[in-house]
Amino acid sequence: MTAHPALRAAGATDVGRVREVNEDSFVMLPAVAVVADGMGGHASGDVASALAVGTFQSRFANLTPGRDDILDAVYAANSAITSEADRNPEKQGMGTTLTGVALVEQDGTPQWLVFNVGDSRVYRISSAGVAQMTIDHSEVAGMVEAGMITPDEARVHPLRNVITRSLGTWPAPETDTWTLAVAPDDIFLLCSDGLTGELEDHEILEIAATTLSVGGSIDNLAQRLVDAAVASGGRDNVTVVLVTPPPSLFSTPARPDDSSSESARPEDTSARHE
Repeated sequence: MTAHPALRAAGATDVGRVREVNEDSFVMLPAVAVVADGMGGHASGDVASALAVGTFQSRFANLTPGRDDILDAVYAANSAITSEADRNPEKQGMGTTLTGVALVEQDGTPQWLVFNVGDSRVYRISSAGVAQMTIDHSEVAGMVEAGMITPDEARVHPLRNVITRSLGTWPAPETDTWTLAVAPDDIFLLCSDGLTGELEDHEILEIAATTLSVGGSIDNLAQRLVDAAVASGGRDNVTVVLVTPPPSLFSTPARPDDSSSESARPEDTSARHE
């Protein structure tokens, strides 16, 4: 593991209008950001999500991970949850989703690693729109893929909250991963389903476009998205984390023999979307 410039990240969370406890957790580290949506209610879903993000915080507080390091951390998070449940019978059945993005190094080049277990999501926001980068591990996602229901029907289906993969199970669940090129204008949105259950993708894009077009920061955008989900109903906990790459990844230091040399502009970099 090597050190890289820190990611730019911002996060916001809200318990919503219905739940008594916020079972979501998130962490923003120099090279990793994670969102976890706990499940279990009185069976301590908040404990499960906190254990998951705590595992990442303890491992990557100051270091840049590789892909295998991320997979090991997910496995360790799952073990932490199952061990806690074994020690405390009242916590049996607790679990959590886990979704995140990390700046990893592959063949000497920084790349994004998106990873996911459950139905929390990672989106990529760009001028082309909002693109979901993860695949939901849920009953309704499987039904949509099989052509049994439409995406609109999935949003209101009775099984929409039933997930098929989560941390807190044995054997440990498989982690989905995707590797993506890094570009200067990347904005990744990590969120629990409290956001996507209230806002459709086009509404997320509209809020993002409106906020960023007037010079709003990703901090402003994170809070606006959470506020919009709560205003739309707030039937679940809502958590949003936004991540952008360090600007220094795309700058070139001036050469000692050329005082007029300028840092390379983002559009000059060879690291582009594929």
